[in-house]
Amino acid sequence: MRVALAMVLALGVAVTGATAQTPPVSLAFSTLDTGSAWYVYGATMAELVRKRLPPGSTVDVKPRAGGVGNPILVAKNETPLGFGFTVTNRWAYEGKEAYAQKLDNLRALVGGLDTYYLVAVASKKLGLGSVRDIKDKKLPVRIYTQPVGALGEFAGRQVLRATGLTYADIKGWGGTTAHAGYSVIVDAFKDGRADVLFAVITPKHPSVSEIANDGTVDFVGLDADTINALRPLGYVPATMPADTFKSQGKPVSTVGFPTVVITNKDLPEPVAYTITKTILDNKEALVRGHAGLAEFDPRTAWQPDKVGIPLHPGAERAYREKGWMR
Repeated sequence: MRVALAMVLALGVAVTGATAQTPPVSLAFSTLDTGSAWYVYGATMAELVRKRLPPGSTVDVKPRAGGVGNPILVAKNETPLGFGFTVTNRWAYEGKEAYAQKLDNLRALVGGLDTYYLVAVASKKLGLGSVRDIKDKKLPVRIYTQPVGALGEFAGRQVLRATGLTYADIKGWGGTTAHAGYSVIVDAFKDGRADVLFAVITPKHPSVSEIANDGTVDFVGLDADTINALRPLGYVPATMPADTFKSQGKPVSTVGFPTVVITNKDLPEPVAYTITKTILDNKEALVRGHAGLAEFDPRTAWQPDKVGIPLHPGAERAYREKGWMR
């Protein structure tokens, strides 16, 4: 992979693609499991980017490893491309929270792709007014999250911590915790084996929509104290509008953050430029791929609050050429 990229750098990829003599590029793109919005995002972007790279190039969309795990894969160059969140990007770059060391070779390409919300999806039978009710009532809930490595799992632990709980407390009350892909989680709700899902979700999230469609769950928000406890970690207060999902008649008070396409500083500048420009030029195609990308504003996709880490020089060139970044 590195050899192919080095050859592209040496020969110079044209700004709109490459001549037939330019060697093809092989890129891996880390997303999340196949039932996730990120996987659909990645597949849509990969198809667009392949058309702009040298003939024979590949962009292999990987169903792993989520908002926490992807920055590690990208920093190690196991996958030169990946999705991250502004919050996890900052943690990784600074070496805090989920990261034991600084991953300061990470770079951003395109940010502000959407808004993700941290929510608890809970069985209506629980009658939860907020996540803090789990502690106050010492409920033996059966909690599900995505696998360890996804931000949904890590954020779920952070939310519990902000209310004074741990997984051990839940288990001590007779509850359980499970970490699985969305196909397993959807089935668990359908079969009545799940009480609460902690997740980070975008509007129209396919698997969460499936869970919500039968009207047996509530979208449970966070109380003000819990939100304030999460703010020092980089989370921003946000409200998920009413009717974002079926049977969600009220807005949900929580925290939010956007998705970012990330890479590392070793990605050749011409390749980074081509990927960035392709995404910026194709918003309509992106939205056709997934409605969660409808709020993406290419003009502001470079801004620090939309990316969380420094931009790759190739991305900077794309924004400056359009006159959006000065």
